[in-house]
Amino acid sequence: MLIIHEHGQHDRPTVWTPGMGRPKAPIWIDLLEPSEDERHCAAEITGLRVPERSDIVNLALSSRIRTDDDAMYLSIPYFADTNNGHAAQPVGIVVTNHVLMTLRFTESPAFDLANASCQHQHWESSADVLATLIEAIVNLGAQRMEDVSAELKKLSDRVFTPERLGTPVLRGCMLEVGRLEGMQARNRSSMLGVQRIVSFVRAKKPDWMGDAVEVRLRVVEHDLRTLDEFDDQLTNKLQFLLDATLGFISTDQNHVMKVLTVASVATIPPVILAGIWGMNFKDMPELNLPYAYPIALLIMLLSMALPVLFFKWRGWWSGD
Repeated sequence: MLIIHEHGQHDRPTVWTPGMGRPKAPIWIDLLEPSEDERHCAAEITGLRVPERSDIVNLALSSRIRTDDDAMYLSIPYFADTNNGHAAQPVGIVVTNHVLMTLRFTESPAFDLANASCQHQHWESSADVLATLIEAIVNLGAQRMEDVSAELKKLSDRVFTPERLGTPVLRGCMLEVGRLEGMQARNRSSMLGVQRIVSFVRAKKPDWMGDAVEVRLRVVEHDLRTLDEFDDQLTNKLQFLLDATLGFISTDQNHVMKVLTVASVATIPPVILAGIWGMNFKDMPELNLPYAYPIALLIMLLSMALPVLFFKWRGWWSGD
């Protein structure tokens, strides 16, 4: 898909179709999983080279962020701005003094928000559009981090409860911690890519970038630093919940082992008594007693009850 925003156009953007005429004053060319025809059309409209996917995902920083004549080639190799668990996709950005071109390979709420903003914002330049797009990405990233924080609060209330939680419930809490950590890791990768782009653009600050846009980028850079600190807090909270869950599981297992130990100790006396009365000697006084067998059973039961009562009196049986 090829979405075209024109300078001064305040209604919905135009979706390119074969045979459509050349736009008069394009200010933002948005490529979404483009075909070869759409890539060729974007190159003709902008006069720029459309990056390949391999160029965007290149790990070398010089390949991801660079200048080429009057154009700045920027990219985010791992961009995920949704919490639906989809894999991160790369995003490429090319900006000049007259047009912004973006290349992406999946739907993006941030891009949709920036696309919709054309109805109530008057973009003066391509740098203005770039600032709008970056602000949308950062704002939605902050919203996702707040969503993770809210879910962490609910999970913390589930873990730290006076009621004893069984191992299956605690295992479910561990899986929830892993899910939230995955969401935060995807969000962290996106914010890191945006932070590098903002730092690079502010450091280069081409002549065609106005002071108003530079101020907006400065505010975004401050927001990114704040979100980075918030990310550290969330990461520490996730690690704390994981350690607490593992501690509760360990405590639960120790309680089970303690119960089994107490039960095994309680059965030692009757085993000893049964072993004594089961010895085959010629003269055993108990053999002549009329009620020797029920008396032996009663003594065995009593020998089990006494250790159990003693353990309960000492508080070793309850485990609390």
